Amino acid sequence: MSALAEALAYQVPWWLLALLGLAATLAAGWVLGLRAALAVGIAGLVFIAGRRGAQQGWTDREAKGERDAQRAIDAARDARADAEWGSRDAGRLRDDDGWRRD
Repeated sequence: MSALAEALAYQVPWWLLALLGLAATLAAGWVLGLRAALAVGIAGLVFIAGRRGAQQGWTDREAKGERDAQRAIDAARDARADAEWGSRDAGRLRDDDGWRRD
């Protein structure tokens, strides 16, 4: 898929595509008749449904990435806070961590 087609597929809102599809359906009905309008309308609905699903999937993927990033940031902040708290107690420096070092 070319860059322009991909940009149009994900950046143009689905409702704008629906309006263009409606206009194409009306034009087909005016020029070619009812059967052509029905065919264009059905093809437009299938196309719009596919684009809407792809756009929603992209939005969900971005939201999941943001949630995962925030979770990682929170975990790092908690680990840093725990490390700072533990470093204040110099008596813990000699605690046994379970590893044998000979």
